[in-house]
This record gives sequence, C-alpha cells and structure tokens, in this order.
Amino acid sequence: MSEVKLPPGYHQGIARPYYTSSPIPAVVGRAVLGNIDRFCLFSLLAVGVLVRLYKLPYPSEVVFDEVNFGSYIHEYFHGRFFIDVHPPLIKLLYYWCAILFGYDGEFEFSHVDEKYDQNVPYVALRLVSATCGLVTIPVTYLILRHNYCGPVSALFGSFLVLIENSMVTQSRFFFLDSPLILFTAVTMLGFSMARNSTAFSGRWHANWLLTGVFLGLACSSKSSGLLTYGWIGILAFLQLWTVLGDLEVSDFGWWKHLVARIVYLVGVPFTIYLAAFSLHFHALPNVGPGAGPMTPQFKATFKDYDTIRKEPVEVVYGSTVTLKHNEVGKYLHSHPFNYKTGSKEQQVTLYSYHTDYNNEWEIHPKTKRTDMRLFDQVNPIKNGDVVRLFHKATGKFLHVNNVRPPITEKDYANEVSCNGTRDLLGDINYEFKIHILDKKPHSKNNLPNIKLRATESVFQLFHQGTRCSLVAHQGKLPGWAFGQNEVLCINQPTIPNTLWYVEYNSHPMLDKDQSSERVNLGGLTFWKKFVEYQKVMWMFNKGMGGSHEYGSRPEAWPFLIRGTNYYSTDARVKTADEPGSHIYYFGNLAIYYFGVMAILFIGLKQVFYLINHLNPFMLPNETTNVSMFYQATMETILGYVVHYQPYFMMERELFLHHYLPAIYFCILTVTYFVEYQISKRKLFGYILVGVIGGLSLGCFVYFSPLIYGTDWSREACREAKWIGSWDFDCRTYKK
Repeated sequence: MSEVKLPPGYHQGIARPYYTSSPIPAVVGRAVLGNIDRFCLFSLLAVGVLVRLYKLPYPSEVVFDEVNFGSYIHEYFHGRFFIDVHPPLIKLLYYWCAILFGYDGEFEFSHVDEKYDQNVPYVALRLVSATCGLVTIPVTYLILRHNYCGPVSALFGSFLVLIENSMVTQSRFFFLDSPLILFTAVTMLGFSMARNSTAFSGRWHANWLLTGVFLGLACSSKSSGLLTYGWIGILAFLQLWTVLGDLEVSDFGWWKHLVARIVYLVGVPFTIYLAAFSLHFHALPNVGPGAGPMTPQFKATFKDYDTIRKEPVEVVYGSTVTLKHNEVGKYLHSHPFNYKTGSKEQQVTLYSYHTDYNNEWEIHPKTKRTDMRLFDQVNPIKNGDVVRLFHKATGKFLHVNNVRPPITEKDYANEVSCNGTRDLLGDINYEFKIHILDKKPHSKNNLPNIKLRATESVFQLFHQGTRCSLVAHQGKLPGWAFGQNEVLCINQPTIPNTLWYVEYNSHPMLDKDQSSERVNLGGLTFWKKFVEYQKVMWMFNKGMGGSHEYGSRPEAWPFLIRGTNYYSTDARVKTADEPGSHIYYFGNLAIYYFGVMAILFIGLKQVFYLINHLNPFMLPNETTNVSMFYQATMETILGYVVHYQPYFMMERELFLHHYLPAIYFCILTVTYFVEYQISKRKLFGYILVGVIGGLSLGCFVYFSPLIYGTDWSREACREAKWIGSWDFDCRTYKK
C-alpha cells in the first residue's frame, strides 16, 4: 500500500522514503515502441524526404556560406593550410564527399552567386546536410518517446521539426548546422536511453557510449557544439548528485558511476575531437593562406615551407625582417593609405597574411648610412641598440606622432604612422630602442637575451621621442583601414601587448654565407600543434568583428525581427522571362513564438515546482506524467539557455542561424507541454496539437517560396511582410 502512495522515483527506506536513481518502470515501459510508432516513423521519413529534398539542386550557384565551406574543400584538395573558427570534422566530411563524387579541385568557390560547373558535386554535398536534417526527424520522435511522450505528442513534435522553416532552409545547403543538430539530438537520445537503463548493464554502457560518441561529433563539428557539451555536463552532474543521495547505491557504486561518466563523457568525446584535428593536420601538409597567425615552429612542419628553416638566425643592421606581435600573432604592416584622423599620415597596422610585401621592414641604425655600408657589413643588433625601421614597400620610416590614435583616443596613447624618406637624417621621433625581455622556448642558449635573433628574441620597441612602447591589440580599425588591427604607442602599457619577435630575416651577406648560423626551430609534437591551433581558433573567433548587412543580435532572434538573405536572382543578370527567385533564411513564426512563450511560462512553473520540492518534510504528491513533465522540461529549458545565453556575451558578428540549436530545444519544450496537457485535459491537449500544428504548417506553406526559391508574385511578397523589419526583397519577383 505504501508503495502506491509514494511519488514516482521514490522507494521506502527503513526510516523514510528516499529518491532513487533507478529507472522508473512506467517510463521504461512507455518507451517501448509498437506498430503505431513504426508507422509514425515511416510516415515522418516519407514526408521528410519530400520536404527536405525538394528542389535540392536549386539554385545551381554558390549560396551564402557555401562560399566558405566550398573554399575549405578547395584548400583540402590542394593540401593548403587554413584556419577556421570551427573544428574540422564536417568540413572534412564535405571534402571526402566531394572527392568521392568527382571534384577535381579547379572550382575555387571564389564568391557568392558563382555558377557551379559540372565538376563540382554540389548536389551530393547538399545531400549530406539534407540527410542529417532528415534523420533528425525520427531521432526527435525517439527522444520524445523515451521522455514519456505518447505517439501523438511524439508525432506532433517531430512534425514541427520537419516543417520548421529555418531548419528546412539550413539543411538544403552544405553548412555545418544540420549535422550539428543531428549530433546534438542523438546525444540527447543516448542520454535519455541511458537514464532509462539499469545501471552498469550492457544496454546502459551502450547508451552512454552512444552519448559520448555523438557528443564528440558535435564538439568536433562546430564551436557551438561545446555548448552542447556544457549542457550534458550539467545534466551529468545533477545525475551524480541524485545518485549520491540514493540509499541503494554504495560509496563504491557512486565512484563507479563517476568513473563511467568520465570515460564516456570526457574520454570518448575528447578522443574524437583529437582525431578530427589529427585528420585535419594530415590533410593540410602545405603552407596556405591561414598560416600567418601560426608560430614559426608550426610553420616549420609544412613540407613546402623551407624559407623559415633556411633563414639566418642573427639579425644585423640592414636586415629585412617581418615583426610579429607575440600576443596577437599578426605582422607589423603598412600600406600606401593614410589615416582619416590625427596626423593623416601613412597607416601602420597589424595584418595576418604572412607573405604580404607590406610586412617587410629594413632595420637601420639611428645615424644615416649608405646602402653599401648597410648591406656589405655584418653588424649584429644588440639589446639596448637604438634603431630605425624602414618600410621597404613605401620607402618611409616608422614614426610616432603626439596625436591620439583612431580607436584608443586616450591621453597616454600616441598614433603610429610611416613618414620620411630614405634620405632622412637623424630624428628622435623615428628612433626605437630595442629592449629584449625574453627568449622563445626553442632557444638553445642565452644569446637571444643579448643579441637580436630571429624567432628567438622577444623584445619591446621603446620610442625615444615620446618615451612610449609600441603596442598592438585586438581592436580593429574602421573600413578605411581595411579592418586591420590598431598599432599605437603607449606610456606604461601592459607588457604582453608590447612584445614582438622577428619571424622572417634576410641579409645579403648572411644569405650568401652558408656557414652563418640558421634558424633551428626543432620539432613540434601533435599535442603542441593541437594546443596552438586551439589558441589561434579562439583568437580568430574573437576577432570576427565587422558589420554584415544581415547580421543580427541575440535579443532579436526569438521574435524573428529579421532573417538572412541567402540567394536572390536580383543579384545577377537574368533573362526577361526568367521567374524571380529568392531564398531567405527565416524561421517559422508560429513555432518561434509558441516556443519562447513555452520557455518563459514553463520556466516560471519550474521555479515554483523547485521551491515546493525543497521542503524536506513533505513528499511531492504527483503522478508520473507530472514528474516526467518537469524533469524533461527542466532539461530542455536548460538546453535552451545554455545554447542561447552565451551569444549575448559575444562581440563578433552574429546571424539568426546561431539560434537554430536553441529553437530545437523550444520545439521539445512545446511538445512536452502538449503531452502534459493531454495527460491532464485530453480535449484541450488535442486542441493545442491542432492549433499549434495548423498554424506552424500554415507558416511553412505560406513562406515556402523563401525556402525553395520558387516563384512568387511581388504583391504576395509585400503582403507577407507581417513585421516591418522583415527585409526579404520583393523586387526579385515579377509584378
């Protein structure tokens, strides 16, 4: 009798009832699939094939981010190193698919709207993404069934995923998001099945392994996969806390639970993550456009980059050098364009492309010498020497002005520019004192602390005229300076921003003298390459500023304030009788608004539910339906917050598609709410299914021309602008 009165998940102890971590029999039993489930899964797949694969070859031009991921395929084909803010797994998958279906490496994906040629298997590439989107639909059904949803609710939730406009649009092109959503969904499915399995059984281990594998795939596909990792990590911690209070689990048993989760949720994902980068490095053995920010030791591992291994290590007067910032990883750079503010003299910036001639500087003494004396003699540069830096491309010297720089308009900051000519006589405003502070780890002795040595000495440049140090930082200059990093001179700056080293070094006398010492960078293990690449990825992500025409901020995403233009025939020349076509990344209005309302309403209910359950003297009086509703929605609301809130802290350019994982959690939350209503008020629950499903289907059909690029009238397009900020271009269509 007492067992009947106990809430779901509770067992009767000697003195009191206690909560157990064992699977709830009613939940396990309801997750068993029957014939109706098989029919639902088959129906979802059949309709999903029609919805997700319809007009997949259209358009036959490069669409939006296909220009980026296509260019990565091109670099993989030629083995040229590049850097992206995202891990490489899906990019590698697209590359292997392209090779399998006959890509010949000629098409360069140079710009959006470029016409694909016959040697680019773009349909096969899009099919990879579309298949991931298609498989996500039945996976969603299984997730819902393993979280105490009946077939009707599970079918309803999966149907919302099937027709959600932004998910359909994103799955039609070879982007990263559809594979990421699939990996996140399977991770969630594995976690749910593991929770419903008997601890340490074969099925339990298999489900945790499934969770760990797909968690690793998610983390290896896109940087936002780390948010999924954080979400699962929080849930795993809460599980361990529950197990800790389970009187049926011994102390040793709890440690077994902990070790198992470390193996499956740390060891397995991290192994997959490392393997993805190992494949990435192996596929890119040659130097490429992304090599600039990497250290000389990293560059020395490229097969075709002998320059750095053959250069002289000793830096002397007359040497041509590139100066690399030790913290930002970019090169001191100038070009024949002037500042729009301050002195209006020639700009000095940081630039990441390592082979640009505008990165090269000659080191001159503070007193003027003839070229013959500079290039026919070998005079080492020592710690404490005062030098001038001559910009070879423009014939001007590095200079500091006592005016405020463009971004850092502070009294202690001075503008850095280029001015003067090669005939310039001694002037203290063109003089910099070399102050060597440290040496690189690969240095063999203490010489780098005494004399300036390429790739080894880490130094400051102290301006003699204004008594400030040359610094650089992550801040970007405006468009008139091409968005390059600001260089300035500051009194008493933070030391890391003042540190430089010589990467490239050349001098006529030393280049010809084969007996002169050469740079010795040693080897670089995979682990060191991996760590360095992670740091550069992080810096690259932080530096993705700028402004995009269709960029948006997170606060606008739940309300669909605006979308993103992916493709428009108006952007190219078309024949007079050609119908207009426009593909606009845009969410399903009904699903977005019902989703955010569900998150807010159920989130508030969760607060009161938690407060009620904090009472240690009262057992919760609830059914399995209620218990599972609050458990499932706690997980999905947490998933929504974890996949959405971090974007508010990002300063980089963002787009509506960054909200895609969060909207997936919205759909699950809405579905759990519908199941909860069906269990309590069946008629009302079914009405909700009809209303939400009908409105969602209506939004999908009504805005389908923006998904598939089908013909539309200009008048219908204008009428579809229900919110004034929606900016899809109706001029694309005929009148």
